[in-house]
Amino acid sequence: EELDAAVDEFVLAILRSSPAVVALGKQAFYSQVDADQHTAYSQTEPLMVKNALMEDAQEGMEAFLQKRPPRWGGR
Repeated sequence: EELDAAVDEFVLAILRSSPAVVALGKQAFYSQVDADQHTAYSQTEPLMVKNALMEDAQEGMEAFLQKRPPRWGGR
């Protein structure tokens, strides 16, 4: 029962997130999932920078600081 509630909460958090940022995160995860730690960091570092520079990521940070819901643009 607690697991179902936790899963529901997790899924809703993902659904509230920017689809573009989630897609990039999934790309980063799958690109390094079988790699050793050094290789994984090397592979995901450029994607993390790209993520932080995306318009949706910037919108998410601004919305958080302004204590308002984000308005995702898909970029």
